[in-house]
Amino acid sequence: MGMAVAATSARFAEIRGHVGVNVAIFGYGIMVGNVGSIVGNLVGAKISLRIGTRRLAQLVMIGVGGSQIAYGFINAWWQVPIVAFSAGFAYSLMNVACNTQGSMIQERTGRSLMPSFHGTWSIGAFTASLAAGFIAKHVRVEVHLLINSLIAIFGVFVVSRALLPKEVDLQDRSINDTVKHNEALPPPIKNFILFIAIGSLLASIAEVSVGDWSSILFHDSFGLSASLATFGYTSFVLAQILGRFTVGRVIDRLDIPTVIRFGGFLGGAGYVGGLIIANFLKAHHPHGALIAMCVGYAVLGLGVSPMPPSYVSVAGSIPGVPTTRAIVRMQVIGSAGFLIGRFCISSLAGIYGLSLALFFPAAAIIGCGILAHRLDIARLEVAS
Repeated sequence: MGMAVAATSARFAEIRGHVGVNVAIFGYGIMVGNVGSIVGNLVGAKISLRIGTRRLAQLVMIGVGGSQIAYGFINAWWQVPIVAFSAGFAYSLMNVACNTQGSMIQERTGRSLMPSFHGTWSIGAFTASLAAGFIAKHVRVEVHLLINSLIAIFGVFVVSRALLPKEVDLQDRSINDTVKHNEALPPPIKNFILFIAIGSLLASIAEVSVGDWSSILFHDSFGLSASLATFGYTSFVLAQILGRFTVGRVIDRLDIPTVIRFGGFLGGAGYVGGLIIANFLKAHHPHGALIAMCVGYAVLGLGVSPMPPSYVSVAGSIPGVPTTRAIVRMQVIGSAGFLIGRFCISSLAGIYGLSLALFFPAAAIIGCGILAHRLDIARLEVAS
């Protein structure tokens, strides 16, 4: 999954150039992808109940790869929202399948495995982003995305055969059947999932802003080449890999709220510091601005690394609620809220410029640190 989407993110600056619109309009087009995510999450639980999360992952990966291929061939502004909607719809279904699988495995082993599962996503993203930097000068974007996506689709079909079968999905649903499928969630559980979703949404604003805007920032604002423009995302993902393969042991030793609180403040400080220094340097020392911003992206990647898997872990561990239902509800709310976040970044970029607009996602990850105490499962047990 990470390999499929990272190559596209690394070459967004060239894709925007093919379309010929400003950053705000391009951002609005990409924003429609969140509408697709909302729709995908709304139907994800029903589809997974019918065919199982393993089969869902296998089928939907074709849509994930196909939408990334389509990005390479768009040449008009009206095509951006169509492709973005398709990409968001397919990717949200893939998230439902894989996050449910990961959460069920984690519950059965009793260890914090979700960060390392998400870490493998980061490895794929880093590999694709690094490769994009080397071949951007030599391979057209449409050819690059076609080959990259076909490799990713093939890889998913091979490894997905080892995922848990449909019987395990049904077993999870039967064990966590305190709240029946057609019954409304009790208010304490509903409110708890709401705060998980808000945290997830804030982390997503910070994380996805790197994929959406880093190459455009370096290429358009700093005047750097297409190859150098990929370095921001590569720096972010490399640090994210380091964080995700080490934070599981830290979570087992401490707890999720403590780790997210630290990550929110660390990542926010690094992102803000990188933006401030880069804005001062970009006019006369663009390569110095590149270095400063890459350091900022790396610190952000380290800070945000535990967040998406931790939010999934908390949602998937709510007693009495099937894993898929809790995760889907969290992702629906997160996608709906992130639609607003993407709109804000695009609007701020159109009014004040992209360099200043990116302070918004920096504030978002700091918000994750502030709200971290809400993730303590003991609060739900007391409220119940």
